[in-house]
Amino acid sequence: MMSAIFGMLMLTGTMAATEANVTLYQLQKSCDKLAAETFNRQTADDEDRVDYRAHYNVRLNKCFYTETYISPTPAGANIWVYLSDLQEKRIYGGFHRSANIGLFYCSL
Repeated sequence: MMSAIFGMLMLTGTMAATEANVTLYQLQKSCDKLAAETFNRQTADDEDRVDYRAHYNVRLNKCFYTETYISPTPAGANIWVYLSDLQEKRIYGGFHRSANIGLFYCSL
């Protein structure tokens, strides 16, 4: 009898953990899909947009997204990276490095 109860408890716990993993996997995949759609949108500066990354944060329940732009200049390249929350459509900050004047700027 005790072994049957123990077995049922183990099975229930395993099912709950599996469901949590499936949900986490679905949230990560949804974040990745939203990031790809965002990156592949048509904009005026498509040639400068070169890369993106997505990260689903479990603790904050947010889909974070970085988008990188590189613009060549005679002195090198200007680089911009923006961090945003895709679900809230909110930019948290950005980074800019200018090759022309050697400026490094970060804003959060």
